[in-house]
Amino acid sequence: MDDQPTRDEPVGRTSDRHTELLEAYRSLASPYYGWAKANIGDLRILDWGYGRLAMSWAIGGDADARMILHQGFMFGGHVASAADHIASLVTMTVLPTNEDRFRTSRLETKFFRPVKSPSATIDAQVINVSRRLIHIEADILNAEGKLAVRVEATQVRQTASGG
Repeated sequence: MDDQPTRDEPVGRTSDRHTELLEAYRSLASPYYGWAKANIGDLRILDWGYGRLAMSWAIGGDADARMILHQGFMFGGHVASAADHIASLVTMTVLPTNEDRFRTSRLETKFFRPVKSPSATIDAQVINVSRRLIHIEADILNAEGKLAVRVEATQVRQTASGG
């Protein structure tokens, strides 16, 4: 039993392609980061490794301003869009080949507290990888460090040819 992997132990290798994509995103040089900043908000990768991802979300830019309700709370559908983006990024950390692709097949967002300015932090992890499915959990914490949103997602793995 001692040789069984735990959630804290890396059990694989991220492909070169996905490593390059994640590192470009972290350095803010990726078109994916530019798209996210313009459409979702300023979501930045702070750290990542196999099966895990830590991010910050500076709330209040142009993309976010369109989605802030009059009470100062982020519109829930906007948070769900960010959740899908976060799930996609952490999924990349466990893809072993450059040809691997994926699609979201399930996304559940559970709201506990509002997401609002000035910031949020995100801790995401892959909790299970099988031949075809990748299961993710992510927590979005408010500026006080309290759980605001829990995300559960399932990604379907595909090859570049679609199989």
